[in-house]
Amino acid sequence: MLLLNPRRVRFGSEAWEDVTAMVIDRRAARTVLEWSDEGPHAVLADVPRQRVGIRVVQQVAREDVSSPRPGDEALLVAYTSPAGSEGGRRRVSCFAVVVGVSHELSLSRGAVRTVELVAVSASGGADPIVVEDAGAQS
Repeated sequence: MLLLNPRRVRFGSEAWEDVTAMVIDRRAARTVLEWSDEGPHAVLADVPRQRVGIRVVQQVAREDVSSPRPGDEALLVAYTSPAGSEGGRRRVSCFAVVVGVSHELSLSRGAVRTVELVAVSASGGADPIVVEDAGAQS
């Protein structure tokens, strides 16, 4: 899932401004493959464990010594819409844990912070990412 220009992302009580992208990737954490004796191709594939990773990319306009730290955990919330308007707005949220923070400095992009998180499911069986109609919420 790719959210372009969600502008502001909330992580707990913090508001991360000037966000250029929020990327939600889903990967297999454990894969089960089985073959038959009839040929070289797998006859069963299953993914019993998944990892939902999130990257939040943010332009940094000034010095900031309060960036998140690995192990910080909170509710992550972002709003997006297809045309940047109120119509079709969606609220994307999940409980997440910070696993990494990196910074990049370049002449073309300026200062960029990338926060990497892992989404955590409340029960283990439910999808940790919740996408719902946002209406006029912010």
